[in-house]
Amino acid sequence: MVLAPGILAACASAPIGTAVGLEAVTAKRDRVADQAHERSMQRLAEFVRGKWGPVALPEVVVDRWIDYAEWGGAMSECLAAAGFPGARAADEGQRIDYSGVDVESARELFAVDVATFECQGRFPVRTWFTESVRGVELPWAYEYVTSELPSCLARHGWAVAEAPPSDEFAARWRTDEAFDPYALVGPDPLERASATARCPAPEALLDGASR
Repeated sequence: MVLAPGILAACASAPIGTAVGLEAVTAKRDRVADQAHERSMQRLAEFVRGKWGPVALPEVVVDRWIDYAEWGGAMSECLAAAGFPGARAADEGQRIDYSGVDVESARELFAVDVATFECQGRFPVRTWFTESVRGVELPWAYEYVTSELPSCLARHGWAVAEAPPSDEFAARWRTDEAFDPYALVGPDPLERASATARCPAPEALLDGASR
């Protein structure tokens, strides 16, 4: 049995995190992510009950939000701790392969599904809810790259790249074609590293404030 996760599923020398409004926007983003995770778990509960009937499922509390690369390993360890060793990450961590789990009865199969439900709830992946939090992060990020970030770069003597219109910025946000605020800093990688350290990109600030 192979399970797809979508189914079961500040500037200058100030420290990162001091940008105006960052704390408020990350708090709101986290609430939105929590709500999206709760909806995901409700759909998963419906899937399990559609398979097994109106069964009772455990109340699940998030242990830790994880990166996508961690998901397969976290699920494997969680399932093993629940009494079902043998589940392994497959397809470069995109799925869980249950073929190594030793189960014989319907009761044991049900127990595996319940354990999967609980493990999925305990270790949600932030990037699964990227679209849910997009509307929270984008307005703050655009304001930051058109105000605080260019002021910071200019104050330290670096050339400032002009940000694109908000709709273009949004369309390319968190992609390989995203706006590069350091495009005019210069070709020296050490200079660029200094600029990004003193005047962090919005993604660095947002991700650094992740749970």
